[in-house]
Amino acid sequence: MKDKGKKILVAEKDNATRELIVMRLTARHHKVFEATKSRQALKLLERDVVDLILISTDMEPVDGKMLIQAIRSKSHLMAVPVIMLTEEGKLMELMMGHEKGFDDFLVKPFNPLVLQLRVNLNIAKTMERVEANALTHLPGNHAIEKIVNKKIQNSEKFSILYIDINHFKAFNDRYGFQKGDDVILQTARLLVAVSYAVAGDGECFVGHIGGDDFVVVLPAELEEVFARQFLDDFDRIMPTYYSKTDREAGFIRVENRRGKMENFALMSCSVAGCTNLYRNYVSLREMAQDAAEVKAFLKTQPGSHYLQDRRSSPIKKLDDAVHILEPEVKSKTVKKRTDPFGQVLLNAGLITEEQLGLALKKHFETGQRLGQTLIAMNLISSHDVGKMLEKKLKVPFFSLKEWSPEPEVLRLFTSEFIHRHRVVPIGIVEGSVKLAMCDPFDIKILDTVERITGFKPMPYLALEDEFEEFLSNLLPESERGIEEEKIV
Repeated sequence: MKDKGKKILVAEKDNATRELIVMRLTARHHKVFEATKSRQALKLLERDVVDLILISTDMEPVDGKMLIQAIRSKSHLMAVPVIMLTEEGKLMELMMGHEKGFDDFLVKPFNPLVLQLRVNLNIAKTMERVEANALTHLPGNHAIEKIVNKKIQNSEKFSILYIDINHFKAFNDRYGFQKGDDVILQTARLLVAVSYAVAGDGECFVGHIGGDDFVVVLPAELEEVFARQFLDDFDRIMPTYYSKTDREAGFIRVENRRGKMENFALMSCSVAGCTNLYRNYVSLREMAQDAAEVKAFLKTQPGSHYLQDRRSSPIKKLDDAVHILEPEVKSKTVKKRTDPFGQVLLNAGLITEEQLGLALKKHFETGQRLGQTLIAMNLISSHDVGKMLEKKLKVPFFSLKEWSPEPEVLRLFTSEFIHRHRVVPIGIVEGSVKLAMCDPFDIKILDTVERITGFKPMPYLALEDEFEEFLSNLLPESERGIEEEKIV
């Protein structure tokens, strides 16, 4: 059967419900991962690619709906079907949040046969979405063609970016298929991350044709800024996949197709753009043919480049269309990352280019915030991260490290409130309460604090690692749970 041997995560805190699901799924020869806490579920998903996820709406400390947002932010999970498990009384609330990213739901208690049917149907969705690209879990050729044809039929104006890694075969030959797969996965993560950075929900479609070839379908006005941001990240991170010797040399020596040793440059990337702003295309095949010609030209150029096919638009010469990309894009029509945190640290001389590349690589692999990644790698102190974030975010930094709270101030909130909302009262001044927050821009929490305390909230930035250390010292283990089961 098609559904045998699939990997399924079951995130459910109720033991009886979870055991029933696990028993039914293992009987059908599925490999089942179990999680009783939100953080535990995310940790499992960081280690394994799964075919289906079942999540209870009453997970802790973060509920199922919020957990989905964390899951969908990870590129290798964006196409994995999610079934929500909920009680009948929560159906209305669940349906109102359908845009949050789940695919199906089951009402507890449920018939085991209904469970199996829903599992089979949603596993079939995995095959439809992922097709041959099980490595990245990005949509494949069929899905790409479907979305492009739909846009053409609806007379939408859009662009397609064809992404191809230069010298990937040489890298694969030199370092092996496993390292090659790591590069493919990293490229997928970068494309998805840039799609979130430059566009709103659903505006960018990232697909994987196969091997080292990717496609992005997006609004025409986002084409250039997407290409620039992606190539900036690609060129910064990919050298970290080479040994120090190869990085310093700037090339690798590999046997070519004729059996002779040849020097190959480090990996770069060609991004060929094609748009229907100036030409009425009738199929994806037509657009692909034009983009292939553009990409062939790009691959003759050293380094990473972006070129849009402008042969149907007013242009005087080919050179006008070629862009050797710079890190920043001056554009008032699209969203862009301004003064990235890593660049701030780099400009301040706190880290090197190589260290930033390594940290960004780990950041995209794990989804952990860049600042926390740098601290974990012992590249920078938490104090330096805090002061740099203070400068960048224009919010004062408060260090919870070795801070001794005043009991009467701390009693403003319950330990559960502190843990769940990542906020600590640190002082009261003239009708205001100072708050150390992991997210000082969380308006909802600020409003809640003002409502329950009567004080005007004054947010300060707190770092995640210092907050976790503070919690471990403040709360008994019975209240905070083991470290691995917390969500960061």
